[in-house]
Amino acid sequence: MEPETLALTLPIRRLVEFLLRTGSIDSRFTGFDRALEGARLHRKLQRAAVKEFPDYQAEVALRQQRSCAGVCYTLEGRADGIFTDTDGMTAIDEIKTTTLPPELITGEQSPEHWAQAQIYAALYAAQQGLSAMRVRLTYYQVDEELEFRFSHDYTADALNAIVTDLLTRYAPWAKRAAEWQQMSRASLAELRFPFDSYRPGQRAMIGAVYKICTEGGQLLCQAPTGIGKTMSVLFPALKAVGQGGPVFYLTARGTTRAAAENALALLRTADPALKLRSVTLTAKDKICLQEHRECTPEVCPYANGYYDRVKQALWDGLDTHALTAEALQALARRHKVCPFELGLDLSLWCDVTTTTCLTRSCISFAFLIRRAIISSCWMKHTTCPAAPAICTARC
Repeated sequence: MEPETLALTLPIRRLVEFLLRTGSIDSRFTGFDRALEGARLHRKLQRAAVKEFPDYQAEVALRQQRSCAGVCYTLEGRADGIFTDTDGMTAIDEIKTTTLPPELITGEQSPEHWAQAQIYAALYAAQQGLSAMRVRLTYYQVDEELEFRFSHDYTADALNAIVTDLLTRYAPWAKRAAEWQQMSRASLAELRFPFDSYRPGQRAMIGAVYKICTEGGQLLCQAPTGIGKTMSVLFPALKAVGQGGPVFYLTARGTTRAAAENALALLRTADPALKLRSVTLTAKDKICLQEHRECTPEVCPYANGYYDRVKQALWDGLDTHALTAEALQALARRHKVCPFELGLDLSLWCDVTTTTCLTRSCISFAFLIRRAIISSCWMKHTTCPAAPAICTARC
């Protein structure tokens, strides 16, 4: 019998940023406003490109299956632009906005940008039967409104070799995530209610939550104090994880967040063999390891070089099932990384994410939810009984 092949859907941007991103956290160059401005400038540059290249196609969705190192990947992404250059060469355009000083925009400052465009080019070349492609990076310096272009030509074979190398490097992470998911899903399927009996109204609430989690929709529950609302939500949500992905538990106060942590602890106590990984996200000011928070590499040693050290911290962090604020701080000290950002990164590998959603941070948390929904897609399917060449796993 042929061994089962691990199959997963993997967003291209996530792949390259995870493997290739280096450097430091710098809060001066990030934020929701900058993301909105970047999206607006993308559209502006795409409209200008259409005038320069009449066949310019913007936001081209790409998706392809590739087998590598025992994993059947479904790669997916969206190229900023595809066009025919003046010499007849088909080109991929990858647009990036930046606040770097112009003299630092060399085209080589962010290898993950080249890798992202190279994978798009490899997929498009395979789909169109092209023997070569041009990859162009377009940088737009926001403060001075300057545009920089860099381009390289690649054969289809060279592009395929780049993709194979990246997927081979990612395979240990894919296999570890799949192994955990298989154990966790099996463990949660056997999970029992941690008490001998239900409180009045509790069983009905559990049934309603489970139905919504498995069938979709929205549910508004109103129940008196003492019914056990926290467990009535978490228990059925966890039972439904195999059909819907990770659980997000948002609270309005720190006390109710603590109640969620206590409920998870009760489930682990009732079943010591339970395979359940959870993370609690705490406000930056509360979890920061510095006396005064300033998220710049010049001031904070935990921000300086964060992306150079975070993968080892992530690998070690996956051994901890209850990633509380205290656990994150200890892990962050050991690896000299920011505990807040580490918690966000670890949330992509967890079954449950708990946090307090304050008004001022709701927008930021929307970004987290979007990131984690992507996470639930790329590991939704864990095994593919078909041969790698005909794998059809999809999220």
